[in-house]
Amino acid sequence: MMLEKNESVIRDYFRIFGMTLTQALVVTIFGVVAAIGNMALKLPLHIPGHRGLFIMLALTACCIMIKKPGAGTLAGFIGGFVTVFVAPGAKGIFAFWDFLLPGVVMDVFVSVIPISVSKWYMIGIAAGLAHLSRLLASYIFGVILNLPMAFLSLGLSVVLVSHLLSGFAGGVIAYFACERVAFLRQISQKCK
Repeated sequence: MMLEKNESVIRDYFRIFGMTLTQALVVTIFGVVAAIGNMALKLPLHIPGHRGLFIMLALTACCIMIKKPGAGTLAGFIGGFVTVFVAPGAKGIFAFWDFLLPGVVMDVFVSVIPISVSKWYMIGIAAGLAHLSRLLASYIFGVILNLPMAFLSLGLSVVLVSHLLSGFAGGVIAYFACERVAFLRQISQKCK
């Protein structure tokens, strides 16, 4: 009796961005999966932004499954934190923004346009635009740090299209994976 009362107190009062403890832990897992996908799953595609497919897959699935404002931002924060401290790569500390900005953009889409979660093409477009925020952050940091950005500006149209397409693909894959999980959950509940 006392244990049940303590569990309900923890469940009712421990909230992060309006999420329960369980939801916050699931968001943390999605953030870590995004970081691992970025670090470990490197495909030899030689297409700019192709690793964003894994980042956007994890962040989009997080936003679809949790459906709370701040879920994508928290997952992006955790993914960026893990990446910076485990394997920052050539970007160093700026790799943090490659996760946080897409998470914020996905939160904006899910919060402002809630219907975007219900259609596969709309979630794909939202994920593609969120992935473009990674490119925008890289460009802004390059200008601030006075790096030679002429080469990036020269092929910007190809880079924009590849970032948009890889983000779109990650969002669509996440949509259909989450839809399949929800379908299997409904079947398991009917079998009980």
